[in-house]
Amino acid sequence: MSNQFALSLPSTSSSSFLVSSFNTTASTKSLFLDARTFPLYFSILSLTLLLLHSILPSTPLRKYYAYIVDLSYDIPQLQSEEYKDPPSWNVLQALRLIATFGLVGIQGALVVKGGRVIDILLLAFFVRPPFFPLPLTNPQQGYTAVLSLIPLLSTPRYKYLTSSHTSFLHLLTASIYLIRDLAPLAADGQSMDERDGALGWGRFGLVIFVGFLVPGCLPRKYEPADPENPIPPTASQTSSYLSLASFSYLDSTILTAYRSPSLTIEELPSLSDDDRAEYLEKSAFGTLDPVRSGKRHWSFLFAVFLYFKKQYAIMSLLSIIEAINEFAGPIATNRILAYLEGDREILKPWIWILWLGAGPILSSVCQQTYLYFSCKVLVRVEGIITQLVFIHSLRVRLNTAIKPSPSSTSTSAANSKAVSPSASGTATPALAAGTGGGDTVSLADTEATLATGQGISNAPEPASTIISAAEGKGEEKDKGTDQIGKINNMISTDLKNLQQGLDWMEPLFVSFRIIICVIFLYLILGWSAFVGLGVFVCMIPVPGLLARWMMRLQEVKMKKSDARIAAINQIMNVLRMIKIFAWESKVDKYLYDKREDELKYILRTQWLNIGSWMLNSIFPLMTMISTFATYTLIMKKELTASTIYSAIGVFNIFENNLFNLFYLLPAVLRAKVSLDRVGDFVNNGELFSASSTTGPFAGLVATGDSEEDPSIKDQVLIRDAVFSWDKQPSSSSASGSSTPATPSSSNKKRNFRLTIDGDLSFKSSSLNLIIGPTGSGKTSLLMALLGEMYFQPTLPTSLYNLPRGGGVAYAAQETWVLNETIRDNILFGAVYDKERFDKVIYQTALTRDLTLFEAGEMTEVGEKGITLSGGQKARITLARAVYSSAQILLLDDVLSALDVHTARWVAQKCLGGDLLKGRTTVLVTHNVGLVAPYADFVVSLGTDGRVLGSGSVLEVCGDLGRDERETKKDVKAEEAKVVDANGKDVTPPPEAEGEVAAEVEAAEGEKDGKLIVAEEMAFGHVSWGAMKMWLVELGGPLFFIICIGGVFLENITSITAKWFLGYWSSQYQIVDDPADVPVPRYLGTYAGILLFGSVCAGLAHAYWVWGSVRASRTLHERLIRSILTSTFRWLDTVPISRVLSRCSQDCQTIDGQLSNMMVGLMYMTAGLTCIFFAVITQAGPIALIPATIVVVAGLLIGQVYIAAQLPIKRNMSNSRSPVLSHVGAALNGLISIRAYGAQEAFRKESIKRIDNYTRAARTYWNVNRWIGFRMDTLGGIFTGVIAAYVVYWRNLSSGNVGFTLVLMTGFSFQLLMWIRMYNEIEVQGNSLERIQDFLKIDHEPPTTEDGKPPAYWPASGELIVKDLSARYSADGPEVLKNINFHLKSGERMGIVGRTGAGKSTVALALLRAIPTTGSVIYDSLDASKINLHALRSNITVIPQHPELLSGTLRENLDPFQEHDDAVLNDALRAAGFVTVGEDEEEGGITLDTEVASGGSNFSQGQRQIVAIARAILRRSKVVILDEATAAIDYETDHAIQESLRTEFKDATVITVAHRLQTIMASDKIMVLDAGETKELDSPKALLQREGSFFKGLVDESSDRDKLYKAAGL
Repeated sequence: MSNQFALSLPSTSSSSFLVSSFNTTASTKSLFLDARTFPLYFSILSLTLLLLHSILPSTPLRKYYAYIVDLSYDIPQLQSEEYKDPPSWNVLQALRLIATFGLVGIQGALVVKGGRVIDILLLAFFVRPPFFPLPLTNPQQGYTAVLSLIPLLSTPRYKYLTSSHTSFLHLLTASIYLIRDLAPLAADGQSMDERDGALGWGRFGLVIFVGFLVPGCLPRKYEPADPENPIPPTASQTSSYLSLASFSYLDSTILTAYRSPSLTIEELPSLSDDDRAEYLEKSAFGTLDPVRSGKRHWSFLFAVFLYFKKQYAIMSLLSIIEAINEFAGPIATNRILAYLEGDREILKPWIWILWLGAGPILSSVCQQTYLYFSCKVLVRVEGIITQLVFIHSLRVRLNTAIKPSPSSTSTSAANSKAVSPSASGTATPALAAGTGGGDTVSLADTEATLATGQGISNAPEPASTIISAAEGKGEEKDKGTDQIGKINNMISTDLKNLQQGLDWMEPLFVSFRIIICVIFLYLILGWSAFVGLGVFVCMIPVPGLLARWMMRLQEVKMKKSDARIAAINQIMNVLRMIKIFAWESKVDKYLYDKREDELKYILRTQWLNIGSWMLNSIFPLMTMISTFATYTLIMKKELTASTIYSAIGVFNIFENNLFNLFYLLPAVLRAKVSLDRVGDFVNNGELFSASSTTGPFAGLVATGDSEEDPSIKDQVLIRDAVFSWDKQPSSSSASGSSTPATPSSSNKKRNFRLTIDGDLSFKSSSLNLIIGPTGSGKTSLLMALLGEMYFQPTLPTSLYNLPRGGGVAYAAQETWVLNETIRDNILFGAVYDKERFDKVIYQTALTRDLTLFEAGEMTEVGEKGITLSGGQKARITLARAVYSSAQILLLDDVLSALDVHTARWVAQKCLGGDLLKGRTTVLVTHNVGLVAPYADFVVSLGTDGRVLGSGSVLEVCGDLGRDERETKKDVKAEEAKVVDANGKDVTPPPEAEGEVAAEVEAAEGEKDGKLIVAEEMAFGHVSWGAMKMWLVELGGPLFFIICIGGVFLENITSITAKWFLGYWSSQYQIVDDPADVPVPRYLGTYAGILLFGSVCAGLAHAYWVWGSVRASRTLHERLIRSILTSTFRWLDTVPISRVLSRCSQDCQTIDGQLSNMMVGLMYMTAGLTCIFFAVITQAGPIALIPATIVVVAGLLIGQVYIAAQLPIKRNMSNSRSPVLSHVGAALNGLISIRAYGAQEAFRKESIKRIDNYTRAARTYWNVNRWIGFRMDTLGGIFTGVIAAYVVYWRNLSSGNVGFTLVLMTGFSFQLLMWIRMYNEIEVQGNSLERIQDFLKIDHEPPTTEDGKPPAYWPASGELIVKDLSARYSADGPEVLKNINFHLKSGERMGIVGRTGAGKSTVALALLRAIPTTGSVIYDSLDASKINLHALRSNITVIPQHPELLSGTLRENLDPFQEHDDAVLNDALRAAGFVTVGEDEEEGGITLDTEVASGGSNFSQGQRQIVAIARAILRRSKVVILDEATAAIDYETDHAIQESLRTEFKDATVITVAHRLQTIMASDKIMVLDAGETKELDSPKALLQREGSFFKGLVDESSDRDKLYKAAGL
């Protein structure tokens, strides 16, 4: 091999021959084949291309030419100052010009000196145009001189192109002279230009300068990704090639981060245009979005490959170069040792030493650049998937998008066409008005879209996916499964898996390296290498089997993770209810079981990984043993030092790549599973009907064309239709067509159907009412109009129409607010008009509420509006609809949460006000008497979902209608009283003492209105406390002794095995006959040593994994318990997404990455320690000098790196939570977003948040590349220095030199990797800090032995409250002030007051949910001295907005299986569920009826009834009803109250209500105002008291006479 390589180098004699031949005319032909003339030919090509460049951009060929040459020079924006070249550009161009003239001078001197033809031609290259090959006239016209001058003087059209041409020509010239002048020296030859002397070496230096240094240091030209919308370039887009290769452009960022531990995301490098989510969405969705591309059910993985093909091509090239250069070490070792063994017919050792040092640096450039592109793809995939999943969630029915099993995702080809984009499109809906064409669906449209493949998909749906409901209240959520939790998991845990396994091609390149290993082994060991390969091939099925097991385990593990995160998400949404019901311990047990299921598969997966690792050790060992045995025993060859140590180097590479292959395959498979989950989601789901078929939401189902019947174009109309929450089989229509049906679903579904016979047309420009009993389908009618229900035509003329041309606004009964300011919630993206805004605030009675907030309308409402009362949230939701410019308003029972005064005000000023005049308003309400004076049309629904009647109030409501005219007169008279002489309305809005508002006012102390606490970021290194918290949970001293001992044994055996090979090779020099060497014994000893080490390491690693799983279990348990026992105030200030981030990403880091990195650090520490002592005995103490330099330099660089990386990592972690919270908030308000047509605004907000995360993530990964290159460079230099020392200055045998080289090479890289791993552990340790922060939050008092009440307690419901005052936080103002009352057991008390007076706060105070003073005596025991669990488990609160859990109705009533079905059914009937039965036909409800997450498939009234039934089952002695029947019709409410009097006859009942009839039968009435008791007496006494506030409320009620009668007057 060496002889062949030597023969390929030119000799001195051949160089002399060529030189002499150039001086003869006979060798002219050879002259022009001389390599030095090649630049002349390329300069001709260069000139030709420049001439074409001056012509082609002005021709029709420009668009094709632009694919080859950047033509962005004529973009006007790029001419501004911020796009100008940096000063270094002109400086380097000037230096190159000077150097070029220097080359001209040198070449001229050589012509004068020697006159050779070749020198004359070279001078022509430097000073003459190429078409004049002979020189000597006008040298100032030189070609390269002119090219070097153009970049300094020309316009952008030519300067960048000519600079590139110049760089290429000089690079070609430099490469030629590098080969001519340096290559011969490696073989004891002379430079081919030796005769040129000093001038030749001067030329060589200048050529290297202009050919390598200048092009490498020149800043690159900025090429915008989107030429139409360029943005200022980032450093990475304009930095030089050398800066890119070394990542030096990050120096300023790293120094800034190093000096500023509190680095903010604004200080990080800005995003390049091709990394921005807006650009990625624009460029990628055409390929990756199945809806946009029209290729449903195609491979999402293939789509990713297709989109990133350019990046993958570059990565492939880099990986090939790296794979070849990886063998620098074994080749150099072989040649050095062969030289020491006496083989002199080879290259000089210094060339191999140079390669030994420079090879790792070159490999590092390739590897880090490869990882740069890999991480770029990764971050872009994260952004694309997050945005794609979010957009897909906005445009589909979620219950059809997530399939519980792979089988349910399969559909026919026809089905895949059923959701392809429509060919036509309209404008994207506007944010505030939801502009669009209109939603009109008819039977003809349905048939047409089905026929053309553009209708709703009829893909099969699993029985457990969709749950029907009488009223689809709230926002769309998973029916039977927690879809929001699954989607959150998809954009958190699945993306985490993609981080670890997105490098799909790496296994292919690892396999390629393994093949190269075999080739090199053949060159070293002959055909014995193929024996080893054969052994390896026989073992290949084992990794394949393990990979299949790994994939199955990963799929199950992901399902378990889904279940746990979904459970946590659901529990966090109802945590306040859980705490009020004292269910913390039971929920803790439930989540513990979920975690155990997940950890079981994590442990199995980890142990399977250890098995793969051990096989990774055993397979190369078997390969090596079989190869050496064949080489020595069969081929009868000697294992010399050069052979054995170079073979060991190749075997090490083989082993490392095999290890990488076994590591990568499971990671890639996990990533594939996650990517398939994303693909299944975006490839499935019925597209939601909307008016837009363009933009990001293209492909949505067209909803018909109302132009076919112009008379209904502007009508809100339904004609002969049935609506259901599921696809229902429908009987064939007259035309023989029917709506596609799904397979029959589970009998646990509710089959409610809204049936409209004939025409139901709402009156335009008027107030329309929808009335009916609870569960009759009032909200379903609104959902039907909005397209949220399935439309089933009953006649050929069936249709429904909701005109969207003027916009649609929707106010849900279950109020939905964003975690923004009050103003932003009302504007909802619309332009701020102060006059209109103030009028909306006035008409919705929010004026007084805003004055109570320190920041007024800029007050942040918190997650789910926790800073607001229920009435305030309802009015903000109403104000949002009223403020919008929408012509159609759909209002769902917005008055139910308001007190009488406020409701009357809103009815008069808002529903009857000027802002709703000329707008079509559809209002669902139970309070008919209050709004009837302003209504022109009423629709009455029955319990069977059919229309009982429609028409005017008089026609539908009878007696109420006859009073309508008189009521209107009274209203007008009342309005006339409050108009001053100028005609201005001066009526003061009703007072609203917002208890939460008052608390925020004092607690916050600033006028920024912020409530949500910014996520804290720890500074500096990971705290020892956080790390200790985890290490202690791993195990005790014995645990660490066993693990560390096993790791040290493995490293000792590894070094011993290397030494033994040197001993083996030395035996051939001792014995006379090589056959006397006991090869079998040596083979067995060598194998036994390595096998023993592998077993020790495997057992230690397995034990470590067991300990890490134990630590993960304990930390998760402590985290959950900490959250469950947190204070209510903490829940108010921390968004759910932050909690989910701790429970998903951070826990996953502790489960896997952190544990694996720590055990890796242990291996490296043990390895370095063992190598250190081994090196001292071989290379001598002097080797410690360069080692010390490398260690010090590495530590300094590592210190800078870790100080910079920690704040960047924390920014990356913290910027992920807003992305998750935005997705969660949007999904919770999906119906409202669709109704307003606000998808585009939410899409833009998502892009903004994704960009923030991408900005931190790109910097994080790039900084890793920065440290990687520097560490590898230090390692390469260190290895080269040590190699030179042991070869030239230390008298060692070849065996000892080989052993030393192997050890020192391993020592240097292990030392550097140890530093990097330590830094990475600190970075990943951020997850420990984040979890530790959640363990140190404020907690409620723990359960104590002294706090346990007697077993008989409570024997009665007697309640004595003395001087009770309460605050929402310890430093907040009092929101309850000196409340006093005494209730005997069985007494009932009603609490009334204006919205925000503190009524609901009384319940929180009695439960000790907020800080209180005073005393509460419950059945003779002071409540402050009783354990919270005992207190709350004996007081039942029925909230106004009850929360239900995903599962069955039985599980919601009795989540811990404490009652039998008979008791549960009795409780439901007592609570008012009249449809409870044994089956569910026609909408019946049974205990097996499935409940969606949050109870979204039940109406608000039905949820309240379920909550009442739950309270009946608890049989508490004290019951608090907080607006528990506000959403229930009056008749049902009356029946429920009568039932409760029976069920709670022995209980003390406190009722908070706006409905006065609900509390008239109470023994006492408490009137609250601003947290103070204004009145407290019996209803009869208060009504007889003149000036009584309560009397005023009754007198204003339309049921005044009934109320007086109920009070006994």
